[in-house]
Amino acid sequence: MLLGALGYDSAIEGYTGANWTVAVIKQAAGIGLDDGNDEFVGSKAVTREEAALYAFNMLQATMVEYDAKTSVDINGATVTIAGDKAKEVAQGSYDNNMHKPNLQFAERYFDKLDKTETTDDFARPATKWTFKGDKIGTYADAADVTYTSNVKLGDIYSDLDMSEKDKNAEVYYNGVEADDVAVSKGNTVKVSSSSANNKLVADGSTVEVFYDEDNNDVTICIIDTYVGTISSKEEKVSDPYVVVNSESLVTEKDASTSVSISGSKARFETNTDNFEEDDVVLFTYSQSADEIKSVVKAESVEGTLDKYTLGKNLTLADTEYKYSKNIAFSFGSETSMTTKSDYVIYLDTNGMVIYVDEQEFDASQYAYVLYTQSSNSRFGKDQVQLVMSDGSVKTVDTDDDYTSLEGTIVYYRADDKGEYALRQAANVHKNGSIVTTEDDRTYPISTNGVLRNGATDFDMKNTRAAITTKTGTTVYGNSETVFVVAESDARGKTDYSVYKGIKNAPTIMSDDPTTSPTVETKAVEMVYTTSGSSDVVTFAFIDATGAYVTNGKRDVVFLAAESATKMITDGDNNQYYLYNAVVDDEITTVKVKAAQDAGSVVLAGNDTVNQVVTNADYNNKGLLTSADAISTSDYTTLTGTGVWKLSGSYSIGLGGTTASASVRYTVASDAKMYYIDTDGVITKIDDVKNISSDSTATYIGLLDVTDGDIAYLFIQEVDNGKQEGAGSSGVVLSGISASYSSGTVTVTLTGTNAGQVYPVTISLVNGGTLVKLTTANVTGAATTTTATISAALSVGSTYMVTCGDQSFVLGV
Repeated sequence: MLLGALGYDSAIEGYTGANWTVAVIKQAAGIGLDDGNDEFVGSKAVTREEAALYAFNMLQATMVEYDAKTSVDINGATVTIAGDKAKEVAQGSYDNNMHKPNLQFAERYFDKLDKTETTDDFARPATKWTFKGDKIGTYADAADVTYTSNVKLGDIYSDLDMSEKDKNAEVYYNGVEADDVAVSKGNTVKVSSSSANNKLVADGSTVEVFYDEDNNDVTICIIDTYVGTISSKEEKVSDPYVVVNSESLVTEKDASTSVSISGSKARFETNTDNFEEDDVVLFTYSQSADEIKSVVKAESVEGTLDKYTLGKNLTLADTEYKYSKNIAFSFGSETSMTTKSDYVIYLDTNGMVIYVDEQEFDASQYAYVLYTQSSNSRFGKDQVQLVMSDGSVKTVDTDDDYTSLEGTIVYYRADDKGEYALRQAANVHKNGSIVTTEDDRTYPISTNGVLRNGATDFDMKNTRAAITTKTGTTVYGNSETVFVVAESDARGKTDYSVYKGIKNAPTIMSDDPTTSPTVETKAVEMVYTTSGSSDVVTFAFIDATGAYVTNGKRDVVFLAAESATKMITDGDNNQYYLYNAVVDDEITTVKVKAAQDAGSVVLAGNDTVNQVVTNADYNNKGLLTSADAISTSDYTTLTGTGVWKLSGSYSIGLGGTTASASVRYTVASDAKMYYIDTDGVITKIDDVKNISSDSTATYIGLLDVTDGDIAYLFIQEVDNGKQEGAGSSGVVLSGISASYSSGTVTVTLTGTNAGQVYPVTISLVNGGTLVKLTTANVTGAATTTTATISAALSVGSTYMVTCGDQSFVLGV
């Protein structure tokens, strides 16, 4: 079909008969239709990519024609004589847009399409395509030879099969002209040497060589590959793009002047569906264009580090990998690697290591080093005291002397014996200085901790992302930032509280926000890590013991009353109750210490009332020792009976005996919702649409005072007297009502059977939970039964009267 479009006659050219494929293949290859496909087979079905390639080549192919046909009448029969050889069509009046002899297909049928020989942003010979004057793109020619490391100039001479030297071969580094070199026979000098292009080529560099045989001109283009991470992507613009945070050091052609890849230079227009934030990517950068030219995801390999040779290679899972020229380490330095530890390595396109990251390196593995001691100290052993990312404090044995890490943030790993190995986390910053004297380390942090001399102009508000750590330094928190904050309680004890997200963290200030002008400023110390070279905080330890602090939103803890065990005494004589629980957004179990600390609102051992608390503290045995009530500045606590499914994606009705009588609330899209059954078993509710209407269910909801949405919802299922599996003898009613007067509850049951016994239960609705007061058996009459039950109810309280599957909310 393509040959026919170019003017070839199938009958004349032999595209018919048993051997038609031979003729087609020969003709197509002869005019370059298969250029770019070394596995061309003319008789096979083609892929979309192959069809596009052949059509592209046809645009540039020259059209043909045959000599005019002659018709002769011989004895009444017409005989046609035609030319039997195709000849190229002359240019004629058509524009020579393809810049080739004679007429090409595109020049005749796409006269606004233009092809121009040029160079790309890496100085490679290239073709620029335009349509109606608008640029389509510039595409580099295929290199004659390509190398992935430094190469001798004599080898280039041989590989190009040259017969004459080029004593002034041009060299370009990332598109900028570098030093000329002599490509000559037997020349042992390399492209990059001390005499020319010093340090521009190493393992992992791409060296593309182009040879103009007609003019004996050699052009050498060095293109470096760098590694970065995707810091963000923008999809809602006309030209979507990703933002690349370079992990490699990018330099100019002098190999010493660094280039900052930031702002608009860090953007690369692409299909953003191919990338996610934090993806590790390979990218190229043109110094001549001052922009990123390509971005692709890097392939990775995981395994245990067996050994490494500084600056050369590493062996991971028994396989050796060379270092790429622009290798980077997420933890800062190659020397921080430890053998027998697990790493993720990312490879460049040549299979060399270009990025090394700690396997499963996340914020839950950060810790702040509070104190240290070495085997050379009077204590005689290597130990550290760590504040963990969950706010707990641990004193652990270590495999080495880590006194140099005191007062900083580390990554840690424990072996089977409980011995810890530490290394400093990447991108650690401080706004104070370190005190390392033995005496200073004997005092509590609130008076003389290891980090001192912080900023007296510290300013962090949970209503904004910006954090002023000290004069002239501003960093930013986001929804993923983890803050561990040291605060002093009323007893002078230092507590460590954990917050995730700047909106949930406390407001911490050196200045007293209630006075004007400032009466006193106080120093605040902060140690923090940032994401790569950015100013976004990933993990922060803040000593706010002397600061002005407004509490943030801390973890919410729910304790399921029905799950409470009897008091447990373990082998260490710890006494506690075990509860099914929700801690922030995790269903778990919590050990509640029997003897709570002073000021704790937790009722240890309570098995009748569900409890929702915050600011939970735990001792070193993992027992919950105290907690606070939910702060009214954060949430409004909603309690009651009756949960109703309403129309709307994020709506729910709470309270009332019917849906129409309930109060409608909006549920946050990321709300944390749970069912609790009558045994205290907790089940997560993934979507508000999965909540069923239940007039007897009790609830505890936390309404975010800032957003006005329900952030937490705990729904307690109630045992309302149903006798499951009782068959026809079970309690089946059509209605129930009740009233109260002077110590007597009058109950009316509808749909009763004469002589059948109906158990009626009266319960107090207390904090979203039913507390059973009494159960009385009522002997039924035909159809309707009215009975009185003695019960002393309190004025102003709400009660639930239940029988079978019927219930009635009784207000007194």
